[in-house]
Amino acid sequence: MFCKGLIQLRKSVLPLAMATLILAGTSVALTSTTAAASTSAASSSGVWPGVGKICEPGSGGASTVRGVAAKTINIAVFNDASNTIVPGLEAEFPQQATAFADWCNAAGGINGRKIVIDNRDAALFNAAQQATAACQSDFMAVGGGMALDQPSVPIREKCGLGQISGYVVSDASVEASDQVDPTGINTTAVTAGWFGVLAKAYPKAVKVAGMGGSDTPSVLESETKYEFAAEAEGWKVADFLEPPTSVENWSPYVEQYQQKGVTALWPADASNFTPFAQAMTTAGYKPAFVALGTQFANTQTQKAVVANPSLPPVYVETQWWPLAQASQNPSTEELVTTMHKYAKGDSIDFDDEEGAEAWTLWAKSASACGTALTVTCVLTHAAATKNWDAGGIQAPVATLKLSNENPQPSPCFAMLTISKKGILYDKALTQPTQSIWNCDPKNVIHLSAAQLAQLNAL
Repeated sequence: MFCKGLIQLRKSVLPLAMATLILAGTSVALTSTTAAASTSAASSSGVWPGVGKICEPGSGGASTVRGVAAKTINIAVFNDASNTIVPGLEAEFPQQATAFADWCNAAGGINGRKIVIDNRDAALFNAAQQATAACQSDFMAVGGGMALDQPSVPIREKCGLGQISGYVVSDASVEASDQVDPTGINTTAVTAGWFGVLAKAYPKAVKVAGMGGSDTPSVLESETKYEFAAEAEGWKVADFLEPPTSVENWSPYVEQYQQKGVTALWPADASNFTPFAQAMTTAGYKPAFVALGTQFANTQTQKAVVANPSLPPVYVETQWWPLAQASQNPSTEELVTTMHKYAKGDSIDFDDEEGAEAWTLWAKSASACGTALTVTCVLTHAAATKNWDAGGIQAPVATLKLSNENPQPSPCFAMLTISKKGILYDKALTQPTQSIWNCDPKNVIHLSAAQLAQLNAL
């Protein structure tokens, strides 16, 4: 999700959660404004494992719908890759989108129409402008996200730009119309069972917990929800820090956690764990464990852990199939294969999984509409989908709904451990009940009226 990260609580409330954040991005910046997905000579069946046949030849046909032509469909992919605060933020979204489009187009596209990717890069602070641009020529927005997305919402809603999101951040975006989020995120419930399994594993440590989030409304909104959820799972938050969006020196914040005696840490850090880890080492600070949002499941975090061997155990929550075990899930393996084939040299992380869950849902729904392609038809099919998991890429969601019709998030999650051995699934900590997932209705924390009022006052 940014379902944490600057904002990523999106998805799992992520999700973040969310989601959300500033997500950790690669250092690869995209420079093209519009990238037409190339038509690969390689063959493709158009069948995505666990989802079905979602791309195939067809007659296409004339259309009066914005962004839909006889042989093409223009799709917006929102991201913040060119920003200078966290360079490459969400760069994976347009990379993955272009790779998926190549895969789909090789099979004939959507009933004969080829997908054209329009890279809508908001660079953090231009969400409204990019939404306006998409409203001029794009059919829908798919598989993207912007860390500061709130300004884009009224523009997108007014022009009827439908969206199947990669992730959403602000409450306005979470509840937006003309949208289906594949994770079922809403504004009043938080999937946060990982706080519970950590409380069982470290019952003493969680009694003095440290949390926090960047001092911007959408981030504090998401991170405060996590604070409520953690406390519902047995944590006692002794310190909640609110650093600015961009922090050059994490030492003062680490020292404050240390001075407060924090032994269970969900850091206020939002994107790049390396400076925070270095500050912990310099201060000699070693809580019982560090727990991170899913956006930290990347090689950058692993390198930071290896470079700072005095760190305590470092865990990451996730609602996406662990990439280290891609070979054990055909859908995730298909994503990795597609990226290696059509996006050579690009890194693969959970952002690609977020993108893929949106794109497979969109393609499945758009294909079901036949040649009479409309936003309403696509969203209606997407919102009616049952037991959605993108073939296993994401934790299962029982019933999808339009975002303004109170969807419900998945009650499932898994835990990863980051060490010199890699980013590995932690079965013992997860305590799985379904496949690799810990699935329990109690993993979803429903916020009280008083808590929602406190959030509204932020």
